[in-house]
Amino acid sequence: MKYALISIFAVLLAVGLPVLLVFLIARKHKMKGWLKAIIIPVSSIAMIISLVLIYFAINYPSTENARRYLVSDETVDLEVNQDWYRFDNKENDDMAIIFYSGAKVDPVAYAPLCSEIAHEGIDVYIIKMPLYFPLLHMNAADKVASLNKHQHLYMMGHSLGGATASMYLSKTDNTSYSGIIFLASYPNKKLDDSYRCLSIYGTNDLVLNKDEYNNNIANFPSGYQEVIIEGGNHANFGDYGFQRGDGEASISKEEQWSITKSAVMSFINGNEA
Repeated sequence: MKYALISIFAVLLAVGLPVLLVFLIARKHKMKGWLKAIIIPVSSIAMIISLVLIYFAINYPSTENARRYLVSDETVDLEVNQDWYRFDNKENDDMAIIFYSGAKVDPVAYAPLCSEIAHEGIDVYIIKMPLYFPLLHMNAADKVASLNKHQHLYMMGHSLGGATASMYLSKTDNTSYSGIIFLASYPNKKLDDSYRCLSIYGTNDLVLNKDEYNNNIANFPSGYQEVIIEGGNHANFGDYGFQRGDGEASISKEEQWSITKSAVMSFINGNEA
C-alpha cells in the first residue's frame, strides 16, 4: 500500500511541477530574475526525484500463494523481524543461506523456494531490502554473520540480488562464508577461488543477459558448477507473476523450485561432506 501511495504522489509531482513551471514562464514578465533562477533548477530536480520514486514504486509483489509459506511447522520455525524472514530448521543450525532478492521484487516471493530448502536442513534468511532494491543495503548480510550462530554461511541471490551478494562477498573479510549461489545472475567482479560457487538459470530466461553472463565467466571462482533448468525462466525462481521481458516457462514454478532446491542441497552437501 505504501508503495502505491508513493507512486501516486510521484506522478502528481511529476505532472504538477512542469505545469506550474510552464504557467510561471508564460507570465515571465511578472517574474523576477532571481525567482526564475530558483524555480527552473528546483523543478528539474523535483522531476528527477519524482521519476526515481516512480521507478522504485513500481515493483513485483509476492503472490497470495507465496505468502502461505510464511508459517512455522514441526520442522521449521519462521522468524520475522525488521531485517529478515528467517526459516529456521529446528534440527540444524550449522549451515545457513543468506538470500538477496531480485530488484524491485517483494522478498516474500522467494518464501516457497527458501522454505523448501529449510525443510531439507539448512537455515535460510531472506533479507529485507529498502525499496526492494538490494544495492541499497549491500552489507545487510553482516547482521546475520554477526550472530555467530552458523559455522558455514552461503550467499544466494536472484538476478541483481546475486550480483549484489557477489559484490558483498568480494569485499568481506568474514571467514564464515563458504560460497555463493547465483540464480539467473553472475558476478561482475572477480571472486576468490576459495569460494564454492553454483550458478543456476533456465533455458527460457530472456531477462538474464547471456552475452554479459558469458563475458563475466572469468569472474566466477574456478571450479564453479552450473545447472541449467530446461524450460525454466527468470521469474519462476520466485512467486511474483510474470516479469516483463521474460520468456514463457515450459515447466511449472513448482518444478523450477524443486529442481533448484535439489541442486542447492547437492551443491552444499557435497561441499560440506
